[in-house]
Amino acid sequence: MNFSFRLKELRVGRKLNQQEVADNLGIARTTYASYEQGKREPDHETLVKIADFFDVSIDFLLRGEDHYRDKARELRKHNDVRFAAVDGREFSDSEKEEILADALRRIDGIEKIIEERFKKKNEDKN
Repeated sequence: MNFSFRLKELRVGRKLNQQEVADNLGIARTTYASYEQGKREPDHETLVKIADFFDVSIDFLLRGEDHYRDKARELRKHNDVRFAAVDGREFSDSEKEEILADALRRIDGIEKIIEERFKKKNEDKN
């Protein structure tokens, strides 16, 4: 999956049309449509607006969910990654990969929280 596919998937999943998303981003519908069609790519500022609007990380928009799963598989190869038994039951390999992928997604979300707090701190100073 690529950026344009993920973008359309996010919009359709929220039951929005292209015009509604474009209006919220402050861009023309044709510009937004060209992002979904893979004919154009947004600039940095618009990419941030898209991530904020859909409440996802920029990393997710650009790399997608598979990136996290691949990273989780790589992490599982290291012996220092451990999983405790829950209720006496060990996790399956697929459960371990999903736990790691979820943790990586959450870590990426922290950058958004830090940025928001930094902005608020600067606004409070002014």
